[in-house]
Amino acid sequence: MTPFSRYSCVTLFGLLLLLGSVCHAQKVVKLGFLLPYPEGDSAVPQRLADEWISAVRVAMEVLAPDYESAFTVEPFVKNSRCNSTAAAAAAQELVDGGVMGVVGPACSEAVAGANTVFKKAGMPYVSFAATANAFADDVAFPTFFRTVYADQHQARAMLSVIKYFNFKHVNLFHSAELYGRALSGDLKRALGDAATQIEIAYPGTDNPADYEPYFDGVKNGEGIINVFVTLPNVAENLWKAAYNLNYTKFPWWYLGSDGAVAFDLVTDGDELNHLTHALQGEIGVAPYKGNYHPRTSPFVRFMDFWKEKSHETYPGLLSLDVSPRYTEARAYVTNLVDAIWAFYEAFNHIITVNKDDVTTAAIVDCFKDKPSGCLRFDGASGTMSFNNVTGERDSEAQTPEYGFYNLIDQTWKEKSKWVLNKKEGINPNLEYMLRPGPLPAGWRDNLTHQREAPQAIIPKMSEIGAATYNDIQAAKNVESASSSSSSSSSGGGGSSGANTGAIVALVLVLLIVVCFLAYGAFFLYKRYKRHPEHQQFVRML
Repeated sequence: MTPFSRYSCVTLFGLLLLLGSVCHAQKVVKLGFLLPYPEGDSAVPQRLADEWISAVRVAMEVLAPDYESAFTVEPFVKNSRCNSTAAAAAAQELVDGGVMGVVGPACSEAVAGANTVFKKAGMPYVSFAATANAFADDVAFPTFFRTVYADQHQARAMLSVIKYFNFKHVNLFHSAELYGRALSGDLKRALGDAATQIEIAYPGTDNPADYEPYFDGVKNGEGIINVFVTLPNVAENLWKAAYNLNYTKFPWWYLGSDGAVAFDLVTDGDELNHLTHALQGEIGVAPYKGNYHPRTSPFVRFMDFWKEKSHETYPGLLSLDVSPRYTEARAYVTNLVDAIWAFYEAFNHIITVNKDDVTTAAIVDCFKDKPSGCLRFDGASGTMSFNNVTGERDSEAQTPEYGFYNLIDQTWKEKSKWVLNKKEGINPNLEYMLRPGPLPAGWRDNLTHQREAPQAIIPKMSEIGAATYNDIQAAKNVESASSSSSSSSSGGGGSSGANTGAIVALVLVLLIVVCFLAYGAFFLYKRYKRHPEHQQFVRML
């Protein structure tokens, strides 16, 4: 039995337990899932695949009570990998099994394969992570829908990053599959001669040495960025090759697309831990995560439910035991929740409003808003509805948003948000911006939080790409000594730190004075109210 089939049995058992508590419902609707799992040529790392499967369980367990009076959902999970042939075979199994709709696939290559089956069967399917622009063709993909935005928006977000940092040349490393070629092509057309494309064989091997030749002859230097437009496993092998070549130090710098930054940074093992240290300061772009919204976000109840579960039965970063402070889902989890939620909403409308049986044709009509008002809800990733012609996520209902991320420790920390038609730029929080190399004037150093890195630690910062945590602590100690020396030599008069301290002290003194005066006024008022003679005296005045 393969790892996926073992996991599927456990997952399906957990999902099917939902049915026992709601057996009195009027209808049972079969819903299929095409999810990638690390098997064969799958490009998705295991932890991310595990998190997606957990997200399916969480979404169904949270949503089930809301709809149990009308229907229950019976899940069928198949492994689509990121391979068109595997996805087509899995899609056929779901069609033969009588499902009314399918959540997935995640990868663009898998969508291309599954579509040959779903188009013929008239099967509605909703992808939560396939972003290739080609899927907006309603003739070629008539039953395809997605809760993510097409890569035309991601390309614009990445171009905003390139423009913001004023990179003079871009090395575009892209995997030789639908997603990588299409997004890289969009960037190349926009950048023209300022970009060089390097195509990476796909599926390729898992040997980093095989990826080292791709770096031969690429331009290198300050003002040059290396962009990875690849699937997660390709990005991991490219970064391992760069590490082996000593290409993770200044001035080498990397920008990852959503696929590249999805590679697994928290996998155990010395090799990847060293790689994680080496990649401190790299940057990336990915869809903005719904869990960053205020506590009123609809995703909060899914997060709260998930965080109460054990990591063993509901694996994922929300319950990751090695990082208890990490309370975020990873890329596309909110979109996956909304893909499932969309089917629940469609089932409910067809059964309770239309008073009809759930069919594949009825679901397609509902998703395309026939009749009007069939599908629109506030989901985990924002207001959710589909374009009634193309099946794209409706960008008028919810404006496309992308996050700009900086790799610090073991996580991609959000530094800014790119929003379509709202300046279309980024404005990173530079106070905590880390990059491999000396900091340009005006930046804040992640280690010292000063506007300009002290000269004493610039050599260390220039090697931060290969720094270990001991190096980082040593840099902090050097900075502390440097600050003490600077303070004593200046006599306390010219230090920005001293000025800040003086301002803080003055504010505290003013607050104390205000509090004292307020208390005095209150005391006099109370005495005035208690003693009539005082009131008479005041009236005489």
